[in-house]
Amino acid sequence: MKIKAALNAYAKGITLAVKPHTFLGWLRHPFLTASNTLNLSKWIAGQDKKNILNDFYSSKRDYSKRFQLYEYVCNNYGLKNEPFDYLEFGVCGAFSFKWWVEHCSDPGTHFYGFDTFEGLPESWGGFAKGDMHAEVPDLHDSRVRFLKGLFQDTLPGFLSEGHVQKNTRKVIHLDADLFSSTLFTLSSLAPYLKKDDILFFDEFNVPNHEFFAFDMFCKSYYVKTRLIGAVNNYYQVAMILE
Repeated sequence: MKIKAALNAYAKGITLAVKPHTFLGWLRHPFLTASNTLNLSKWIAGQDKKNILNDFYSSKRDYSKRFQLYEYVCNNYGLKNEPFDYLEFGVCGAFSFKWWVEHCSDPGTHFYGFDTFEGLPESWGGFAKGDMHAEVPDLHDSRVRFLKGLFQDTLPGFLSEGHVQKNTRKVIHLDADLFSSTLFTLSSLAPYLKKDDILFFDEFNVPNHEFFAFDMFCKSYYVKTRLIGAVNNYYQVAMILE
């Protein structure tokens, strides 16, 4: 074992000394994409998809199907008849946010929307930094609060104010697109999550971003979830914590 460990240390030292990133660095992104795609495929295959909303396989993406997913989860998990905390990360035009406010009228339900409202803080897919900017929505509902700024700047203070309690049911809508934003949000909320809390992802099947963040989060925090709905070939998904 000592000889093997020494050989491994020697090989690693030689590899680092050669600086392989200078001529093989271009492989990092395709290898990462391939690895995350394989993990995404494995995750999907491992889910129990019986008796849930699932449109796989669909030849055309219909973004309005996300509202079908919301309706399905609301009806099957009692969200229209009991209070809960709704936290949305990535509000932009507030189309999803408004749907939840309009369809969940319990006075004890609170809605929190987090967004820079100045666009993406970094490029994502075909979108450049600053794309998807929007005005802070003006919703005349005392249950609603928007927090403008990077999640890294707004979420810690918000949590420290005690607005989110572990024993309160939570619906968390993750629509930040980016790996960095999604991982930060999930990690920050980890101490407050409990069984039966519900997670929505809006771009889940993008291997290097929302899925990658979710995968790392579950493995790092030993979180177990169960798929309860999916549309647009797992682009939008809902899952419940177990």
